[in-house]
Amino acid sequence: MRPLNDFAHLLAPGSIGSLALRNRILMAPMGDSLANEDGSISAAQLAYFEARARGGAALLLVGSVAVAYPDGCVDARQVAASDDQFLPGLTELATRVHAHGAAVAAQLTYNGALARYDIARGHPMLVPAIPKRSRPDQLSMMVTSEEIAGFMAPHASPSAKVEYRVATDDDLARVIDQFADAADRCRRAGINGVELHAGHGYLIDEFLSPALNHRDDEWGGTTENRARLLLEIIRAVRRRVGRDYPMWMRINALEYHKPDGETFAEQQEVISLAVAAGLDAVHVTTYANLDIATGPTDSYAPHRVGDLAEYAAAVKAHVDVPVITFGRFEPTEAEAVISDGKADFIAMGRKLLADPELPNKLAAGTVARVRPCLYQYRCIGNIFVNESLACVANAATGREHEAAIPRAATARRVLVVGGGPAGLEAARVLAAEGHTVTIWEASTELGGVLHNVRGLDPVLDAHRTWLMGEVEILGVTVELNRAATATTVGAADFDDVVIATGPTWRGAGIPGEDLTHVLRPTDLDPDVIERITGLDAGPVVILGGGKPGLTLALAFRERGAAVTVVEATAVFGPELGLPGRFRTVADAQVASIDLIQSATATEITSATVVIDVDGARRTLPAATVVIATRRAPSATLADELRSVSLEVHVVGDARDARGFEGTTRDAEELARSLATP
Repeated sequence: MRPLNDFAHLLAPGSIGSLALRNRILMAPMGDSLANEDGSISAAQLAYFEARARGGAALLLVGSVAVAYPDGCVDARQVAASDDQFLPGLTELATRVHAHGAAVAAQLTYNGALARYDIARGHPMLVPAIPKRSRPDQLSMMVTSEEIAGFMAPHASPSAKVEYRVATDDDLARVIDQFADAADRCRRAGINGVELHAGHGYLIDEFLSPALNHRDDEWGGTTENRARLLLEIIRAVRRRVGRDYPMWMRINALEYHKPDGETFAEQQEVISLAVAAGLDAVHVTTYANLDIATGPTDSYAPHRVGDLAEYAAAVKAHVDVPVITFGRFEPTEAEAVISDGKADFIAMGRKLLADPELPNKLAAGTVARVRPCLYQYRCIGNIFVNESLACVANAATGREHEAAIPRAATARRVLVVGGGPAGLEAARVLAAEGHTVTIWEASTELGGVLHNVRGLDPVLDAHRTWLMGEVEILGVTVELNRAATATTVGAADFDDVVIATGPTWRGAGIPGEDLTHVLRPTDLDPDVIERITGLDAGPVVILGGGKPGLTLALAFRERGAAVTVVEATAVFGPELGLPGRFRTVADAQVASIDLIQSATATEITSATVVIDVDGARRTLPAATVVIATRRAPSATLADELRSVSLEVHVVGDARDARGFEGTTRDAEELARSLATP
């Protein structure tokens, strides 16, 4: 068996064409909506990419670089390479990345029918043929009013118009030249290579897909005709930049949920043609019918390790250029993909958003210190609703230019009350900035709610393990079974007190909520859940369909219980980015969990829960009831401590319903405030 810290293949040097790379870890191309409003590289982007270059990745791929800006764009904040006015920013980006020994490439894109910025501008979207009307499935409608407003923002523009333009020969000649022009501009800026985006439903892919390309001219019909736009672009770029400038493409292996879409056999034929036309590598992805809510997590934003590496392996056996793959790989899994010869490079997206230092930590043999991704999909979810990229696990992502915490002039003695996720994160950040930190945890174990759900959610288990490991490495003093009161804290010698006691789970405010079979999430742990389900004690009803309620529902159902989740709103898992929400809810549906939305519990009896659904009374059998409704903070301890003149700070769910995203921001802001004289 391979040793855990042996990443000899993943960290070995490699090359794409003439481009030598220091290891096999690439930063995956991701739209980030971090550019300036005119498409130029922003200070935020410079710091964002520089952090990943400093962290040891070999090659950073700048996602969705527009070749025809502002035409064919998804957002005004999409990086542009369509004019020499963008050269200074692109040049500065290359300079910043190169200073840390990394390379940078631009993923060249024309968004076609997905160009929402064209809608906002009242500009026709260029397409191979008029697309069918979108018909999203029911789950796709599970969005909040704020998310709807964000998604529909382009349509709210005074100039907004949804109109398509079927591409003519002249249009396509212009697009081909725009790709070549943008590639040459990137070369002149010092960008090390370009990736042609031939997947994910953008213009080149629209021509490739028989589901979208219904043309009967030389741009449609046969596989080779549908590939003509891609091949003409490759040839045009080669004529402009020469044979030695690295160029490759990202292309779908197939399209999920599209019976008339791309097949792997046809795409392999396209790949062969494209490599022969002058590519230096192939980046294999997949795509899906996005009318299906789980389309993104089934394909290009995989929720679990799946077939992507197998498709890459088949492509690698078919071509004589390097192959790039990706797909929610843990470092040991990525190492296995490379060592087993399935691919030559691994592109990491979410992993490098959560921890830019991942490659350096692997090289240093400290894989346990890699901050894990929480897979809440706020990164890609933000892009869906016209917001800039962010990361639940890492507060600094996308904000590196403003998130740096100055080193404290004077180290302070800080007490953190509560050893749950908020307390551990606050202690970690403060200790890393040089403060002397002590945690008082009232229970016998660290982790708070993460301890309660241990073994139920591998992602949360990894987060708890990482937090606990970090506070230990950083020298934080941990005192268990230590309750905090105004008297005990006042008698100790601390400069600051941080309240991180977590949430007080709100009662339902209905008759029966205090019965013995009615529990709160803090009453549960794997042993309690096993005991409840093991006794065949009957159905479980969970009140509250947020992420905590869904996690518990899946745990009860996996152990055999019949489970119903009652949510007062129309949206389950509102904390999650859209792809993560859709996936989690779909998993619950597949598991036969009964999800009842827009319903309010009115009474709990010894054997039932009575709910109101649109004015109609309904009775649910319930042997166990879990109240997992929204959290309410308790200010009692903070007020008591302030009354004795202590410097008190409140973070996480003790402050408000903050969740992981708010918790990481709270810790950052706290550290910054303590560093300020």
